[in-house]
Amino acid sequence: MAADRNFLIIGHRARTAPDWKLDDLCGGGGRLDVLVRCVTAALWVSHGLRRDTDAWLLLLGPPAPPVAVHFAGKTVRYLNPDERSTAALVRNGLVKLRNRDSVEASPGVTLHRIGLVELLARLPPAVLLDEAGDATGFPAAPLTIVLSDDRDPTEAERAELESAPRVRLGDRSLLSSACITLAHSRLDSA
Repeated sequence: MAADRNFLIIGHRARTAPDWKLDDLCGGGGRLDVLVRCVTAALWVSHGLRRDTDAWLLLLGPPAPPVAVHFAGKTVRYLNPDERSTAALVRNGLVKLRNRDSVEASPGVTLHRIGLVELLARLPPAVLLDEAGDATGFPAAPLTIVLSDDRDPTEAERAELESAPRVRLGDRSLLSSACITLAHSRLDSA
């Protein structure tokens, strides 16, 4: 069962094999640094976790995409607010996933061999964060907020999200993790 708030972050280059080092998330991990910062922004509050929120990472890099990594705010354990330990949860999950379709890597962290279409079908209605979006507010929960890593969504991804409202957070291009913080702020004050 999905959370009331879901953040789905598309990682275009994020490696789908555990062949990268924890001290090379930018290069060897395929910009996994961007994705794990998004997990921190989505789930952490001061001295605790948002139990009503889930984070989903869609890894699309080589060698065997797609892989979806689900961090369930309600049940996740062993999640710390630093990039390295979050990346370790992802890498350990990739080790366990090797010849499976799905695996629980750690309490509250599961990996699935599914792509964007399957994720959108499983999750609550999607909203795309888009600098050219026309809406400035979010629909009521439950919802799935979709954003991308340091690259814009591809045309194929935009086509899959064609029916999703596009929400603009401002006039400036921001880091994905900052967009999640702003989205939480708007949803918390609504």
